[in-house]
Amino acid sequence: MLRSANLTSRGFSLSDIEGHGLDFRTPWGKAGNEDAMHPLICHAIDTMAVAELLYGKLLSPWVQARLSSALAPIGDARAWIPFFCGLHDLGKLSPAFQALRRDLAIGLMGEPAAATLREMPDHKQLRQRVDTPHGVLTAIHMDRILRQWGATRRTAQDIAYALGGHHGFIPRSATVSEARKKWGDWGGARWNSWCDGLVNELLHRWGLELPPTASWRQVQIDLGLLVALSGLTSASDWIASDTVNFPYKGAAVDLGTYAAQVRNLAVTAVERAGWTSWRPPEDVSFRALFNEEPRPVQVAVEGLSHVLDSPTLLILEAPTGEGKTKAALQAAAQAVRSAAGTEDGLGLYFAAPTKATSNQAYRDIRKMLESHQPDLAVRLLHGSAGEFLAAQALNQVTGAAIQPVCVNADEDEGEGEETSAQSDAREWFTHKKGLLAPVGAGTVDQVLMAGIRSKHVFVRIAGLSGKIIVIDEVHAFDTYMSRLLDRVLGWMGLLGVSVILLSATLPTHRRTQLISTWRTGLGREESGTREQISAYPRLTYATADNIETFPIAVSDLNANRLMKLDNVADEELVDWLISRIRKGGCVAVVHNLVRRAEATHTHLLAAIEKLPAEERPELFAITGQMADKPRYEVEEALRKRFGPPEEEGARNPHRPVRAIVVGTQVLESSLDLDFDVLVSDLAPIDSLIQRMGRVQRHGRVHRRFPHLTELTLVITGVTETAKGPVLPPYTGAVYPRALTWRTWALLKDRTHIHSPTEVSDLIEQVYGTSPVAYPPGWKDGEAADEQLLRKHDNQSADVRLICLPLPDPDRSLRDITAQPTHSGKTRSRSGPHERN
Repeated sequence: MLRSANLTSRGFSLSDIEGHGLDFRTPWGKAGNEDAMHPLICHAIDTMAVAELLYGKLLSPWVQARLSSALAPIGDARAWIPFFCGLHDLGKLSPAFQALRRDLAIGLMGEPAAATLREMPDHKQLRQRVDTPHGVLTAIHMDRILRQWGATRRTAQDIAYALGGHHGFIPRSATVSEARKKWGDWGGARWNSWCDGLVNELLHRWGLELPPTASWRQVQIDLGLLVALSGLTSASDWIASDTVNFPYKGAAVDLGTYAAQVRNLAVTAVERAGWTSWRPPEDVSFRALFNEEPRPVQVAVEGLSHVLDSPTLLILEAPTGEGKTKAALQAAAQAVRSAAGTEDGLGLYFAAPTKATSNQAYRDIRKMLESHQPDLAVRLLHGSAGEFLAAQALNQVTGAAIQPVCVNADEDEGEGEETSAQSDAREWFTHKKGLLAPVGAGTVDQVLMAGIRSKHVFVRIAGLSGKIIVIDEVHAFDTYMSRLLDRVLGWMGLLGVSVILLSATLPTHRRTQLISTWRTGLGREESGTREQISAYPRLTYATADNIETFPIAVSDLNANRLMKLDNVADEELVDWLISRIRKGGCVAVVHNLVRRAEATHTHLLAAIEKLPAEERPELFAITGQMADKPRYEVEEALRKRFGPPEEEGARNPHRPVRAIVVGTQVLESSLDLDFDVLVSDLAPIDSLIQRMGRVQRHGRVHRRFPHLTELTLVITGVTETAKGPVLPPYTGAVYPRALTWRTWALLKDRTHIHSPTEVSDLIEQVYGTSPVAYPPGWKDGEAADEQLLRKHDNQSADVRLICLPLPDPDRSLRDITAQPTHSGKTRSRSGPHERN
């Protein structure tokens, strides 16, 4: 029998352990075939060792500082938090759990455990589970033990529930209360005493002394820190459940040397996962990171380095082509560098609206890292990441994937079958790895999922908490996505996460709302409305103490863009395109519907066949509904022919003499392409402005055709009537009629749009609190506005049904997984551009 000389000093009688005859190595925590097993105490130490390493990698310095403050009365948070993580499976020291392998447990634990275990029902014979899950039992025991130590009722319950929810759902109070009545599952006083003894033994093995009661009463952990603890616990448990790194030891293990050995195993496990921290160089200037001259927008962002050493919300609004992505990456590097005084610092997650923009962000991040940390693995996070990386001959992961085993033996499992808990854990180290690993890029859905009450949402929040989050093209979010983003921003504020938002432009009220939401989470209540300047482009930053918005300059490319407006009827479109490019040039056609893009492409194919061979343009088609592989092939072809030159100011040598590209919204924002002329279906003004950015995007110096030197946007598919514009069928399924009608009311009599001076005003007139008036005779305009308001209300209501509660520090942790739903509900089914 193992004995711990320090048990009596911790309020537990050594004679109790001797009297019950328990060897702490005998309760099994994980079991394999036949008699193979890993002691519960060993898995607890494994998890502590992993959590000790992940503490600085997963959690931000700001969260670490708050944990240190909260736990200061009892000691060092860097020791106590991993210790708590290791106690997540304390409920496994119970008749309910040990009886899952009855013969194994009886043979190991002997009498008097055997008598209790024989009385437990055999769930395999019953063909259903009737016992209490071990996570709930963990919550019961930890609540009791922490109160015995002197913690307040609230603190004891909060920590207990955070640990008990490590399989995805925080236990409900009613569930825990009901479980307390099932004394047979948790074993009564004898098994309670064994749990107490095991915890005391772990205190000794981890080198901790139990503080006095008065110290425990001073400990208070708010909601944000509890979420961090919950996420760290689950992630650490999963890594510690990988038998490659932590092989089963059996009951003969030497606990005297085990803790020291496990720390080495934990280092290897984290290295296998490829979790090398991002360490930006000492010089994080734009020139140093990208080896190119910064544009005015990038200079302005770089000038904010003095505010990036604390939680910051940065909103950058500028035209397409100004280099917002690289500006955000430079700011992120500066913020990470500012936190470099800590052991591990911060990471990065770049959230883009589409797979294509995610792929481009992935390329930009890899290119930036080439200058200082080329071996750092960047994770790409979306459903088709594997296909993209395979097509690019790129390696997603440098280390082997974690393979958690026997994560939740409470679940029924057949021979050789994988439990759902094990599958969940494996999922986090494959498809969701970018949220946990230091640097990742992917779709914005992965961030928005952090705002939905769902299984393991606390892991997602904890994973984001240690990163700088960049969210691109915020202007394109509809009401549904905007409300989810608001909730996520509130939680990021609660955890002190710096967020960088990129947008073509935002209405004043939306910009104000984003700032208010994040700062409210940070604990800074807004009072009244704050006046925002209307100059555009603009840069806004918000911290705990200050909010400032100021205008910024643009490059020569966007400094004085006078865009000519024209229109062409659908039936004339193909002839117009053919005549336009016979002398040379590259034209893009952006349709709102796939069926329209396919029809135009088909008609163009027929028309091009009739042209002389020397006058035939190259023809491309791309839509979001294409299969991944052919789409990536088309994207690569487009990027080669219409993408930026290798050197700024040069000409792309692969650019064709004549070309027509037909597509959908993929051409609006997902690819960095340059065309001489743009043809577009009518869309809301922000989408049109974004599409306009594809016209002569990479400069005008090398334009070869005089007839195409004038910047031109051609609107197609609009039939104007006295009662209002008539658009192609089903356009209303993509864009609300109110937004397209407001846009047409602004543009129908215009001949030009001047960018950037008119951009902000146009946005306000379509999306502001006092939108443009419809012309007389547009009788359905008022009905369209009412329909839009109803849709906004409906989408807001839909989000309220699934989103996390407001990030109130005093709120109960169990509220974040109460009434859970599927985390994938990140987008509305009624269209992507119904902005508020």
